[in-house]
Amino acid sequence: MAPVSAPTPEPVGALPDERPRADLGALRQRWQAAWPEALAAWGRFTRLGAPTLHGPGSAPEGVGSFAWFSTTRVSVHVDLAEVVELGIEDHAVAVLAHEVGHHVLSPGDLTTSALLVARTRAGLVDQDQLAPLTANLWSDLLVNDRLQRRAGIDLAGLWRALGPGTSTVMQTVLRADEILWGLPRGDLTASDVPVAEREATLVARLVRAYADDPVGGAAGFAALLRTLLATEAGTLATAQDPRRQARPERGDREVRRRHLQRRRSTLPQVVCGQDEVAGAVPGGLATDPRAVEPVRHPALDPRVVGDLGLGAADDPVTDAAPHAPGTDGVGAHDASGQALAPADYDATLRLLGLTTDAAASARRWYREHAAPLLVPFPVREHVRATEPLLGAHEQWDVGDELGEVDWTGTLLRSPVVVPGFTTVRRSVDEDTGDEPDRVPVDLDLYLDSSGSMPDPTRRVAPIALAGAVLALSALRAGARVQATTWSGPRQVAGTDGFVRDEDRVLDAVVAHFGGSTSFPVPLLERTHLGDPATGAPPTRTRPCHVAVISDDGVVSMFDDVVRIRWGARPDTELVAPHEGAAARAVAAAGGGGTLVLDVSAKGAETVRDYAVGYRVHAVQTQDDLVAFAHAFARELWGASTGAPASTPSRSTPGSSRPEGARRDR
Repeated sequence: MAPVSAPTPEPVGALPDERPRADLGALRQRWQAAWPEALAAWGRFTRLGAPTLHGPGSAPEGVGSFAWFSTTRVSVHVDLAEVVELGIEDHAVAVLAHEVGHHVLSPGDLTTSALLVARTRAGLVDQDQLAPLTANLWSDLLVNDRLQRRAGIDLAGLWRALGPGTSTVMQTVLRADEILWGLPRGDLTASDVPVAEREATLVARLVRAYADDPVGGAAGFAALLRTLLATEAGTLATAQDPRRQARPERGDREVRRRHLQRRRSTLPQVVCGQDEVAGAVPGGLATDPRAVEPVRHPALDPRVVGDLGLGAADDPVTDAAPHAPGTDGVGAHDASGQALAPADYDATLRLLGLTTDAAASARRWYREHAAPLLVPFPVREHVRATEPLLGAHEQWDVGDELGEVDWTGTLLRSPVVVPGFTTVRRSVDEDTGDEPDRVPVDLDLYLDSSGSMPDPTRRVAPIALAGAVLALSALRAGARVQATTWSGPRQVAGTDGFVRDEDRVLDAVVAHFGGSTSFPVPLLERTHLGDPATGAPPTRTRPCHVAVISDDGVVSMFDDVVRIRWGARPDTELVAPHEGAAARAVAAAGGGGTLVLDVSAKGAETVRDYAVGYRVHAVQTQDDLVAFAHAFARELWGASTGAPASTPSRSTPGSSRPEGARRDR
């Protein structure tokens, strides 16, 4: 081919000049024809959409490999331009079958992918940035071993074509493949690069021991390679993709191929990459106990080395018997109800590229944990004054709501639709009726986010989870929720009214000021008693349940009943508990009140003395939260469940103040 007189910079992934561009079409046809065989390697019933074969410059930036998959899109992608550069055009079945394996074996779905990242992150201890790479490398080992040994796909030939590179980590992984597949030493590895032989043997054993349990072996694999990864993958190496660095623009194809291999060797690269849709939610991750199981190094794992002392050293790899998670006492359900903390959950999602917002991660965490604890919310029955009654057709004119068109009546009137002439709508009349109308009680939720309360986005806060349970229970019943986060004076945020938006409500649940403590009594009064300054009526429009999530700082809600030095009204004459603003507000709300407090049982009893009209629950642990959910349902639905409904403690109007009502704080 004649040389180009004015060469221009070649785009990433462009074909070499000596390769006619027309060859890409033939290569694409060959790889498309290999797709059925790749699917058949995983069983004759395996079905998956055809792979996306990218041409020069069409591959997305940042995937870091010539092939990648997506569990959210359930897709397989291959960059044919890089396939040509790497010289692996004849390994279509191996590459495609490998990508299918990520959908069938490991990870298989987004939740398992997130679990693998969470487990490798735990095994790496302090190298979070390497968790996705390590998880992908672990999945590659499982997929490749299954294809090479059971399906007869030549993965060894693919590795020979790619070359061993200079990475000690990749040398160790390839040496493990040699052990697994019965290949001679040096078949896949390089003779001039050191190999961690002991680690390779443990990797091979680990792959066999956890062949059908990817999550179970991920943390041990990360712990095994932790020191090797730390040595090779510095901050600079992991901050950018080595495949995107400068390369020879022209020249011999073999020179370009060796250049790619050297770049691949600067960081432990896996066969393929992973590209997920931002914002996708891995369902079940927040509550899966496998994510927080203790990390066990393979050298201490009886499933891996249980027979090393029995004369099996000469046969380092044996096919392990099927082993179900949990049969050795350290399985998937032995974590005693433990789960990822909100901060760890957010870190896992960030590493997968699913979020950049800690508040959004916290919303997902508390929504998932609250789901099994939702309680029935109170509903009021009203006699329905009128019932809708379908009337006759009337003309629909241009400018009316399009949704009001009765298309059946319009087409019966004329098969030719002429807006404003042949279009009709159904009129709706009203008729008196006596069927009861069930109206849910709204929820007015106040959440303490002062400095004494835990930050829900960083650590597990049972008290915040109780707020999420109440809010989501109300929304599920069809109620509206006003959620308000409060701390010190003028530190108030929330939904600013009653809404049905779940995300807005949960944003208030997980928000955290971390300031002083001063309950927004004026907002409570405006909501249920009206604005005394302007004379405006209450902002609520139907019966409402008042709930407060706090600790002993809830006393600031009753600063007109209890003398507190740091309150907003330290010199105001105290009133009887039933005359306080909080008591009058809950009485006007008409739906009862609940105080969920992070206090001891004794502290809850003290609050009951002056919290007239409110049921008081102490919630400090997860068990307390479950007890609260049961008690809340029993108290509000005692009549329908057959259990006696308890009533909130209250002082009689003429009684003296309860003991402790004048406490100084």
